[in-house]
Amino acid sequence: MISTVFTSKIDFWLAFLMLGFSLLLVLVPVWEWMYNNSSIKRIIFISLFTIPTALLLLVLFFNIKYTLTADTLLVKNGFSTQSISLEDITNITPTSSTLSAPTLSLDRIEIRYEGGSIVISPKDKDRFYHAIQERVPALKTDDNNGLIKS
Repeated sequence: MISTVFTSKIDFWLAFLMLGFSLLLVLVPVWEWMYNNSSIKRIIFISLFTIPTALLLLVLFFNIKYTLTADTLLVKNGFSTQSISLEDITNITPTSSTLSAPTLSLDRIEIRYEGGSIVISPKDKDRFYHAIQERVPALKTDDNNGLIKS
């Protein structure tokens, strides 16, 4: 079976917040240079912290992907990847939980599996549900617009 990649849904306000904060971090050394007449050493020192932090935020938040292989869900968030066996999934339910999660939207789904749970937000939830059901036929639609293992 072919691997299927799903991108994270992105809420405009959250993307705006992350881009704005990153831009603010980049502008700190510019502000120091233009308005505080700081020394070049101070500007470089500030830049060594603010610019890499801004880049790290952008990489972490805009490099979120969910990949379904034949038997595994891979959740890639920045530099880390979490692997979940599809056979271990017990249910999938819609949620608007604000728990920390590899997602850029509050339109989320919680995936419970043997050993834990994870909250994700695939852009195309219907296609994601269909792809999971193709790989794990034991997952059936429930009353909450989710999937449950029968």
